[in-house]
Amino acid sequence: MTMSNLLEVKDLSVSYGAIQALRKVSITVEEGSIVAILGSNGGGKTTLLKKISGLIEAVEGTVRFAGEDITNLSAEKIASLGIVQSPEGRQVFSDLTVEENLSIGAFTLKAKDGVSRKVRLKENLKRVYKYFPVLKERKNQVALTLSGGEQQMLAISRALMASPKLLILDEPSLGLAPLIVRDIFQIIKEFRNEGTTILIVEQNALQTLKIADYTYVLQVGEVIIEGKAEELKKDHKLVEAYLGK
Repeated sequence: MTMSNLLEVKDLSVSYGAIQALRKVSITVEEGSIVAILGSNGGGKTTLLKKISGLIEAVEGTVRFAGEDITNLSAEKIASLGIVQSPEGRQVFSDLTVEENLSIGAFTLKAKDGVSRKVRLKENLKRVYKYFPVLKERKNQVALTLSGGEQQMLAISRALMASPKLLILDEPSLGLAPLIVRDIFQIIKEFRNEGTTILIVEQNALQTLKIADYTYVLQVGEVIIEGKAEELKKDHKLVEAYLGK
């Protein structure tokens, strides 16, 4: 494993009882890149994310992060190493304010390089408010009163508050209007440009291929296609066959 590979999943198989959800899946996420996992519902995308985050066990295979074998570590330990997930369906704390949600996202944040936790927390708040100014305007509102798009912005921002080494995004465009989707994807690209490594699972294939560096297509628990996003985007037959028009 080279130092440029932040995450390496090798020959991963996961079963739910008699149903095999993943079959010998291997993916690599290079540091400083956006890697996309695409495919239809039931392909195994969310199962893969759950295993990387330590929420389920594998039948076989390994997951390595920053050179360390994390295959059998707990979800809490994996989060403390710097893998942070923004879950499908947003899952914000609806009865808490925007700022309270963001503070909860920073629970694993520690002092670093002589900078106190308090200062880092303040810097991270400033950062997410720069990306999503509407959240600053609504910082004292309870999350329940936000629109769907604003809740998605809050869910992503909450994950960013932990200063993740790897940010995992599960269906960030789900249920959102096209204009909001375009804005959120543009901001995800900015995260990458500022040094955050991103693993994104999406059904919105075309938008995702526009921002991703490398892409894997999962179908019925197996990687059926992989390659540079720029090249896959040009393959119209592939996009229509596996990713929808």
